[in-house]
Amino acid sequence: MNKKEQKEYFEFLIDQYDKGNARITGGHPKEVQIAVDSFFKASKILVDHPEIEHIPTEYVDKLLNSLAQFPQYHRLLVDLLGIIGGGKNE
Repeated sequence: MNKKEQKEYFEFLIDQYDKGNARITGGHPKEVQIAVDSFFKASKILVDHPEIEHIPTEYVDKLLNSLAQFPQYHRLLVDLLGIIGGGKNE
């Protein structure tokens, strides 16, 4: 998948979440659900207003801090930190 296709797919997924066609499922802790939901909403803002260019840091911090509190999310946390550290924020 090239970058244009990735961007279009990202926009599609965020739009589906925003419309209620996709949702967070499973037995996740409430704090993680709220952080993920907030991150998705910030992503929707980015999709609707690409001139913003990046999701505000507060949303990413909240997501990472929420995940860090629960051992079952440590693998995901490490993956996200690797993405952030690698500069793959396009």
